[in-house]
Amino acid sequence: MRRAFAVVLIVVLLTPGCATARMSDTRFTQPASTSLPDRALLTAYLERLPAGSKVRAHLAGGDTVRGTLMQATEKGIVVQPRTRIPEPPLTIPIERIQAVEIDTSSGIGRSVAIGAAAGGAAALGVILFLAAIFTGD
Repeated sequence: MRRAFAVVLIVVLLTPGCATARMSDTRFTQPASTSLPDRALLTAYLERLPAGSKVRAHLAGGDTVRGTLMQATEKGIVVQPRTRIPEPPLTIPIERIQAVEIDTSSGIGRSVAIGAAAGGAAALGVILFLAAIFTGD
């Protein structure tokens, strides 16, 4: 009976479940339009963002700049781009900005490390459980 229970438990633990399904990155996108947001509202929002925030700025023309916000004024923002090769800070005039959002994306390496740690912990748990069952007679 104990061995049958152990086998059933192992099969259940090794079968992929709902928690391992990758969540899709769905975003609501707006159709491309030429209308720009209200300048006063955008300026007030930008001035409240703390310096050092990771931001993603969507510019007129479809360009996107990702980097660290260094300064925000009523005339525009200064962003230090996040690139592999260092670049000078970019000054983006408020007239070119369509939207600015705080960038919360995580890196692929971080996700891989979390998955590997979870898999290792699960494997260790199964091994310890089996050792406890088969040596506990």
